[in-house]
Amino acid sequence: MGKLIIIIIASLVSTNTFAQKIKSEVVRSDNGTLLYGLQKDGKWIVEPIYKYAKWNSRMNIGEVENGKGYSALVNEKGKIITPFKYTSIVEFCSDCPRFETWLRVRNGDLEGVVDINGKEILPCIYYGILDEFNKYIKLINSSYLYGYSDFDGNIILEAKYANLFHFSSLQNYYPINIGGKSSKSIYGLYDNPVGGKWGICNKKGENVVPCVYDDVSVVIDSLGLFAVNRGGGRDEKGNSNGGKWGLYANGQEIIKCQYDNIPEFKNDVATVKIDGEVKLIKNPLKDGSQIQIADNTTLSSNKKAGRPVVSRYPKPDSDVDKNIPTAKKQEDNTFAFIICNENYPDAPVPYSLNDGRMFREYCQKTLGIPEKNINLHEDATFGTIITAVEKMKSIADAYDGDASIIFYYAGHGFPDEKQNTAYLLPIDGDASDITTTGYSLAKLYKELSKLKLKSVIVLLDACFSGAKREDQMLSETRGVAIKVKEEAPQGNLLVFSAAQGDETAHQMEEKHHGLFTYFLLKELQATGGDVDMGTLTEYVTKQVKRQSVVINNKKQTPTVIPSQALLNNWQSMKLK
Repeated sequence: MGKLIIIIIASLVSTNTFAQKIKSEVVRSDNGTLLYGLQKDGKWIVEPIYKYAKWNSRMNIGEVENGKGYSALVNEKGKIITPFKYTSIVEFCSDCPRFETWLRVRNGDLEGVVDINGKEILPCIYYGILDEFNKYIKLINSSYLYGYSDFDGNIILEAKYANLFHFSSLQNYYPINIGGKSSKSIYGLYDNPVGGKWGICNKKGENVVPCVYDDVSVVIDSLGLFAVNRGGGRDEKGNSNGGKWGLYANGQEIIKCQYDNIPEFKNDVATVKIDGEVKLIKNPLKDGSQIQIADNTTLSSNKKAGRPVVSRYPKPDSDVDKNIPTAKKQEDNTFAFIICNENYPDAPVPYSLNDGRMFREYCQKTLGIPEKNINLHEDATFGTIITAVEKMKSIADAYDGDASIIFYYAGHGFPDEKQNTAYLLPIDGDASDITTTGYSLAKLYKELSKLKLKSVIVLLDACFSGAKREDQMLSETRGVAIKVKEEAPQGNLLVFSAAQGDETAHQMEEKHHGLFTYFLLKELQATGGDVDMGTLTEYVTKQVKRQSVVINNKKQTPTVIPSQALLNNWQSMKLK
């Protein structure tokens, strides 16, 4: 290389005293190459080895390009503070709340955000990053799926939703779509997806209605009352078409999908059509007598809005319901989900509510799980089960592998006769249409297995043979019990169920509990909850097998199914 000639190209002046002395310089080599660097007080703080160098005096930050088309940020001491992976670095507009501290960066067609200290706020994985109402950032990925973050870079909604929506300050809830397909709108963005499944989210990014419906609508935003649709959909203009509408609130479908139109309430009264017949309905959140279950009968006092579920069976008063041991410490990272379904319209499950309620007591007192970490669902609908699973997903995401979940179910299970597969039966389910209205056990295991958790323990006081606890057949069309195939859990999942194959899960009349749950609680009481799963399952299995033969003259064999990953160590696992 020949003699270098230094030429001052620019000096960018700022009111910042330090920045006044920093300027970009260029060096021309004898082969005609221009090399850039940054100087302060006549001394190089960034050597002239770059294809491009520029100092931003307003933000007191520099940018250099490495000659391969990639730029990085450099601070006032000349230190490179980001990787060379950006094809461009630009300022936000002056209306942005982070105008003074954030920079928009690009890698090809994808955008991200860094701050002036080089910290990555949002990675370069988005097709667009749009400031919305100076409160939120709309995120658009390369597949034109949408999400949101706040102005601290915290993801509120992952960019996975197919519909274009706006987190305006005027609403609390927003329809969201997963899996839909649509064409670009006149603004160049995708909008009004066709197909997929709809749900509702709030401004915190929480799914208050799971994405399982064919259409949804916010009916009363201030009360959290929503309309949900089965069998319909939306066209490319966003208009609702067909299907039947119901109402959803407080985490469950409170009026089944039966209306031809979306109820629009005025003075807490709405006009609806049922198969063309006009009816008036009252706001179900103001008048609980409107709430209905799957068979379209008005709920009795068993489940009026805001009231606890009422059991028709004697209350728990056995030895396990008294003198419950108390844990010495709180298990803050353990969460319990308890579903106890008793009041099925045609085939109630004796003592299921007792089972779930007392297991909750043991979770809180004996296992030391904080009350806020315990989710009890009595007489759970299909929607409630889905909501519970979605909440488990949210917990797993938030705790990033540092949480454990206990899932307990007492209620009816039922088989699919054609496939010999097992289903949980929601309170609004129909045994004659189990594949549509039931919640697949295989799906439950799949959803729980893929969660990033320390462990998931599933306790099932149910059988899946088609029989009730009293040994009668749940479906009149099936005269023999069906032996379902065992579903294999994956991940860190352990399943302990009350019966195997074509056996029935029985109750203990004198104890007012299911047989399986009674001995489960009995061992937790005896050990103060400090018992490993090997000891617990061995005790419960032995006692249930013996007592079922003596009391019911029937076989009942509890079954343990560990995932492949837990085959060698599941016995040492504990509930706390």
